[in-house]
Amino acid sequence: MNHRIGRVQDFLIREKLDLLIVDHLVDLIYLTEVDLSIGRLIIEPDSATLFVDARYFEMCQKRATVTVKQIERYGQEPFDFKDKRVGFDGANTSYQVYNQLKERVGEGLVPLDQPIRDFRQVKSVEELAILGQAGRLAMRGYDYLLNLIKEGVSDEALALELEIFWRKEGGQKLAFEAIIAVGENSSQPHYHPGKRVLKHGEPVLIDIGVVSGHYHSDMTRVVFCGAVDKKIEEIYDVVYRAQKMALELCRPGVLVGEVDRAARRVIDEAGYGDYFPHSLGHGVGLEIHELPFLKSTSPYGEVKLAEGMVITIEPGIYLPKVGGVRLEEMIAITSDGYENLLGTPVASSAPIL
Repeated sequence: MNHRIGRVQDFLIREKLDLLIVDHLVDLIYLTEVDLSIGRLIIEPDSATLFVDARYFEMCQKRATVTVKQIERYGQEPFDFKDKRVGFDGANTSYQVYNQLKERVGEGLVPLDQPIRDFRQVKSVEELAILGQAGRLAMRGYDYLLNLIKEGVSDEALALELEIFWRKEGGQKLAFEAIIAVGENSSQPHYHPGKRVLKHGEPVLIDIGVVSGHYHSDMTRVVFCGAVDKKIEEIYDVVYRAQKMALELCRPGVLVGEVDRAARRVIDEAGYGDYFPHSLGHGVGLEIHELPFLKSTSPYGEVKLAEGMVITIEPGIYLPKVGGVRLEEMIAITSDGYENLLGTPVASSAPIL
């Protein structure tokens, strides 16, 4: 039995549950090390069984770290749920599946709020190594883009070239649709690339990530084409200082809320507090957004950073019709500080290409 399953079994005992049903595909990768489009893992205090149909049975027999059994239809696993307390993921379970479980389990059905995600927020040594590979591949993609950025190129063309590069370099897929925003479009935090072409003196905001070994990477940089826009240069300096202040606090035992407030304080004092509309960062792993979420509000702000967490630090300022700056590092919390998983830190002033 793998140690991840063992931790969940300890959880079952603490919560007085007889078993836990896991259907969420990302959690299945985490607990069984197989990538499925459908499957069901049933964990008891002394066993764990993965149920799959014939399409996956042979593969799972070879790769899964738990016992594997074949079934014809999901929801018909040969399990007696009578008089048992059965936990399930209330956040990721469809209404249809809930009704099926309710019919089989009855009053013993216990909804839980994404029970596996808490286990996933602290990464193992093996996970950190893979996340480092994903981070370095992301940085190589960024370096590749720098050679393509020039007057007349469209944000859409840059995004396409980046995806091709990563696939050739062994990346599984994009961690998310690349955000490459030029000029005034950089004021939109989640801009979708289009036909807008780059002009001399404009900023380019590059928010990108790639998946390697099922683990995600995430980074953001801002560069200029040919010359610096003075207003964007000004807010670049503020965002850089805010990020630096937050990073200086990144070590075990520090409250997430402290880190968030430190970055916001710099931006507020510069007069741009109303233009920083999102959280300071988030955890990264098998999903692009994981625990912890770097916010000051409860309950997020009371979470303490711990060795093995992988997070982003990404303050930003966005000025409508002018442009924006977001600078994002992806870091791993170490025993006495942090490690930059991208390899190359953000430049103290925006690069001019």
